[in-house]
Amino acid sequence: MLNLRGMNRVVVVGGGTAGWFAALQLRQLFSASVEIMVISAPQIPIVGVGEGGVLNLLTVLHDLNVDLKDFIAKTGSTLKLGFRYESWRTGQSDDYYYHLFPLATDDFVWNENGYNPFLSGLFNHGIDISKYMASYQFSEEKKPFEEVLKILLEGKNNFGASLHFDTFRVGQYLRDIAIARGILHVEEKVESFQIDTLTGHISSICLEKRNIDCDFLIDASGFARLLIGKQYQSEWCSFSDVLPLNRALPFHLQYGDEPKELVTRATAMSSGWMWQIPLQERIGAGYVFHDEFISDQQAQREVEAWLGCEIKPAKPISFEAGCYKEVWIKNVVAIGLASGFVEPLEATSIGQMLTQLQLLVSFIKENHGIISKQNIDCFNQQNTQFWFGIRDFIRMHYDTGRSDTDFWKFMLTVQQPETYQELKKCWVYRTPRDIDFVQHSMGGVSMFSVASWFAVGAGVGIIKPDATATELYALSPEKKARVAKFLHEFKRNS
Repeated sequence: MLNLRGMNRVVVVGGGTAGWFAALQLRQLFSASVEIMVISAPQIPIVGVGEGGVLNLLTVLHDLNVDLKDFIAKTGSTLKLGFRYESWRTGQSDDYYYHLFPLATDDFVWNENGYNPFLSGLFNHGIDISKYMASYQFSEEKKPFEEVLKILLEGKNNFGASLHFDTFRVGQYLRDIAIARGILHVEEKVESFQIDTLTGHISSICLEKRNIDCDFLIDASGFARLLIGKQYQSEWCSFSDVLPLNRALPFHLQYGDEPKELVTRATAMSSGWMWQIPLQERIGAGYVFHDEFISDQQAQREVEAWLGCEIKPAKPISFEAGCYKEVWIKNVVAIGLASGFVEPLEATSIGQMLTQLQLLVSFIKENHGIISKQNIDCFNQQNTQFWFGIRDFIRMHYDTGRSDTDFWKFMLTVQQPETYQELKKCWVYRTPRDIDFVQHSMGGVSMFSVASWFAVGAGVGIIKPDATATELYALSPEKKARVAKFLHEFKRNS
């Protein structure tokens, strides 16, 4: 049992985006008598190379009473309507598909025995299912950011959105809000931790100049993984057997005369893929690759040849895809990069971290601060299955059948998770549906909706129009007429 009643101090270790989001969430959760403190090493300003969120980002900002317009203005953020995947299927420049963020409009909440007849109808007629959203045309036309933001804020839209942002500036912005709300910030390097010999709990954090007593901790230490990884040595579950990419070469680009895009561009390269994230002042970019097929220098040359200009890369980043099996141990909970990581495809890090925090808050609230070992085990189990869902979704992006370079030939031999293989077998006969992803949920929330799996599955070609035939045929005459009317109006207006 973990008793959080009567606490004096909660400490967040790490002052990045995850750390400040955690501090703000916990400040809302606990009474004013509980001190919330963030401890971070003295920060060296860095040039952010861009990051993006998923749909839960705007929801969390709203719940934290953070004004969206102010956030965008002060962090240099832009709207993000989704992703455009370029050259993944054939390696050709004219090969692309979208994964755009959906919105549950009145039309598209129609659920017929688990599937959406409108999406099935579009796909059956060879129409990209993302085209029903206005964001598809906005992306094709490169509609100005300010116009799309105005439409979004008016609430008269049929598409979802998130944000592109500079991680460093977001951390600074959230820090200022946190300090204004009474959260304490200590900038000192963490040296070690003291453990209560009776309970095994962390009782004190040893800094360079002093010790800080604590009752409950959030490990938001990023790749340093100071607590769950190094202190408690939780078991690591590697995904490298199915997601083998392990290195990233980040850089940034300046805008030319081209309009700012409102999607993250993910362009397939010889040995991985390149991201381009449009911020207000520049484009954050990077090449994610497998270092057995290309070196840092070769990756830089390939990018420069593709862009037609020189780049100045930041320090390369090595990583291994995977997660810790236990992220809540004793009185410590790891979130964000401290709990796990997969490659940055689909921008899962921020979205996963925010979902972790939402589940943590609900567990503490519903238990009224008295948390059983069973609940902690449940939290860990849901966190793990959430990561496994992310793993399967990312693995699907590489299921293209390409074999034009050594890397893409290698990806044909890389194993696919059994859970993903089983879904593929089902999708020969029917389209994806919510029940397929229950096992991937955390707190009843899945990272990616049916529409997302459908969009990417159709994009890479593993879901085909034939899969819709039986479910559309099974509709009543009245419902078939409803789908036919929708398709007629859609084609007329396209």
